[in-house]
Amino acid sequence: MKKFRKILLTATAMLLVMSLLVACGSNNASKESPAANGGKTEGNGSSSSEPVTLNLFVDQPWWPFKDWSGDIPEEITKRTGIRLNVTVATDEKQLPIMLASGDLPDLVVTSTQYQQMSNSEAAYPWQELIDKYTPDFKIDHDRIAVNTVSDGNYYTIRNNFSTAEEWKQHEKYAFSNGAAIAVRSDLMEEMGNPEVKSLEDLDALFGQVKTKYPDMIPLVLTPTPTWAKGYFAQNFGAMISGLIEENGKMLYALNTQELKDMYLYMNQLYRKGYIKAENLAYKSEDQAKQLATTGKAFAYAWDTSGADRLTAATQQSGYSWEVLPIKISDNFKHERYDSGWQGVFITRNNKDPEASIKLVQFLMSDEGQKLAMWGQEGTDWNYDENGNYPVFQYNFTDEDIRLQKGVYYWGLLGGSAVTEQLAYFNPGTQTTKANQELSALTTFRPEIGMVRPDSDTEEQVISTNIENLIKNEESKVLLANSEEEAIKAYETIVEQANKIGMPILEAWANEKYEQVKELFE
Repeated sequence: MKKFRKILLTATAMLLVMSLLVACGSNNASKESPAANGGKTEGNGSSSSEPVTLNLFVDQPWWPFKDWSGDIPEEITKRTGIRLNVTVATDEKQLPIMLASGDLPDLVVTSTQYQQMSNSEAAYPWQELIDKYTPDFKIDHDRIAVNTVSDGNYYTIRNNFSTAEEWKQHEKYAFSNGAAIAVRSDLMEEMGNPEVKSLEDLDALFGQVKTKYPDMIPLVLTPTPTWAKGYFAQNFGAMISGLIEENGKMLYALNTQELKDMYLYMNQLYRKGYIKAENLAYKSEDQAKQLATTGKAFAYAWDTSGADRLTAATQQSGYSWEVLPIKISDNFKHERYDSGWQGVFITRNNKDPEASIKLVQFLMSDEGQKLAMWGQEGTDWNYDENGNYPVFQYNFTDEDIRLQKGVYYWGLLGGSAVTEQLAYFNPGTQTTKANQELSALTTFRPEIGMVRPDSDTEEQVISTNIENLIKNEESKVLLANSEEEAIKAYETIVEQANKIGMPILEAWANEKYEQVKELFE
């Protein structure tokens, strides 16, 4: 009996020690990761401890938000228990260097280095983290399909993507956005509102501006390549870069006459003095936009929301802006390959993968998207009387207001294309008018977006090198002193691209395209 009591006392003592250890472990875990319970305390919704701080690197030098501040970031922290320490890239070379060294922060958001980040050495597969920490995080099949790479994993879900069903559901209010040119409407009126129905008309308009307003730059290009060249590309029926489909075959855009013609037209604008050489050296959107907001630019090549955004930014100066007609050529073509734009990667260096995947889950939720892109319901916006689109209590197109609030760009960490576009529906605005026009001319080709090389493949290296080649050498075409010189410069780029391996990339793309098409049949 004594022996039994001794055993019983020993066992009881061991259980007591174990229970204390478990309790300590639970308390420590709670202190380390408030995101484990959403950063909230049951009953009052207040934070149970200091927020988890995650380091975020944004691979876009033009990104306007340099820190995690404003009403919306603070509200996101309140609802998730997570705060972001933001670092914005100084140039496009910074992330590749970080990747090569393995010196990555907790989170990376990128569009241009998507393939390089999509591997298990650089980042966690999302499914692995979802299975472990957020089994209730459901992602629709199409989003997973367009982000899955050859190893069978998806390492991010890129934003600015919506399924065909989502577009159909909101077709009356969510329109396709794209490239556009905004012009000073007050000056257009002074000149008698000249019509712009063709590329020749556009050329003549810039000529008229140069004559009537000699101290003004006829056309300023935003530094973002998609928007800088996009309006001209659309009207020449060209794609700026990457792989395209033409007559059932995959080609690299450089191998198309349409892109060559676009470059030659833009070179002509430069040779006539409508575009300034220094414009092509701008790295920051602010550098270019300042010329428009200070009255030094007549036209600004940007996106379809550009006119409203510039009007908001220059209202104190009395300037007003309008969007030129979207289609001014019979060759017009606007295709959306719609596999998404930028994505958030949870790196292998991440100190709190659980908090990170829960942050992503929140930002991709309906609640999170509307908060990050629109603001707080009831304070910043309410639905229209039929519940179809948001009606804002602030000027949504005013960049300064959005910067103060921290709204929209945080939404691009996880938002859908439809949620983004619903925000721009505002009857009577230049943005809505332009987007309606563009949507009627848009063709969706998601199968093309799925023809992309995987990370660390020969084709991916070739693709990256060609993109860098174009980025480094296209100014020789755009700034050529004659058409003959521009043609030679363009043909030199094509020759160099062929040496890099463009034919190899195209051969691979045609084989891949046949496989992809089967998924859509």
